[in-house]
This record gives sequence, C-alpha cells and structure tokens, in this order.
Amino acid sequence: MNEEIVEKIAENTGSESETAEEKKLTTWLIFSIAEKKYAVRSRDVLEIIRDASVYKLPFMPPYIEGVMNRRGDPFTVINPRQLIGEDDTTPPKEPLFLILKRDDDQLSIHISDILFFTDMAESDLNLIPGNNEEGFFIGTLGYGGEEIPAMNMNAFETLIRKDLGFA
Repeated sequence: MNEEIVEKIAENTGSESETAEEKKLTTWLIFSIAEKKYAVRSRDVLEIIRDASVYKLPFMPPYIEGVMNRRGDPFTVINPRQLIGEDDTTPPKEPLFLILKRDDDQLSIHISDILFFTDMAESDLNLIPGNNEEGFFIGTLGYGGEEIPAMNMNAFETLIRKDLGFA
C-alpha cells in the first residue's frame, strides 16, 4: 500500500515539473524594420537609443552604416535591411537603435520602431530546422494570428568577424 502511494507521488511530481518547464516564459521585444515586424529576446538588448548620430566608416561592408557614440564608447551600427532580404536596403529614416548586450563586442541594430514587449513560452518559438549560428533568424513566434521572425543576434557578430577577417 505504501509503495503504491510513493509511486503515485513520484508520478505526480514528474508531471508537475514538466508542466513548469513548458511554461517557462521569455520576454520578447517586437519591433519593426520598414513596416515588417521582427522579434528579439529582450535579454539580448542592453538599451534602446533614439536620436543618435551615425558616423560613416570608409571601406566597410555595405551593411555596416558606421559607428555611434554611446557615452564615449563606439558602437558599430548595422543596417539589417542589407542582410535580411529587403528590396529597399536604405537605412531606416528614424534614428532608433537597439544596443545589443554582448560580452565581447559593441553592436547596434538600426530599426524603425519599437512596437511592444510580450512574454511567451519557449515552446511558442517555432525553430528553423537545421539552422546554424550564421542564420539571421532562429525561428518564428506566433502572435495575434501572424508569424513574427525571431532574429539571431549572434549572426551579426559572426558575419562581421568573418567579413573583416577575425574569424
């Protein structure tokens, strides 16, 4: 009798921990680039800056707009439209930038607008099968009846290192 009770408790405990893991929430920042929505994990963003000047750099790949000064530190500004298959690759007119949280580099992404933050279960992220570190998207998030591409922020640094000969 006691063994049956112990087994039932063990079974119930296991299913509760699985349910708790499934419900682990991640906060996503939903933003736009040229009227299209994109998502990034909020933990990958250090800061959002508006009205910063970008200083052009010579001899850089076309997706590098230049550098911006953030409290005395230079941050490389990336125009993602050059990389994600947009027809119009001109940088957004709005001076709005996501400063990425990086341990070893200082990167920012030029975006058009901040739309909202949302908490979603990790299971809501539809991963791209066979994707690697160089892919600009890790998958899509289903939100409000639409699929929002989730960006892989590591891919930008990987590409820059490769193009500038540091990889």
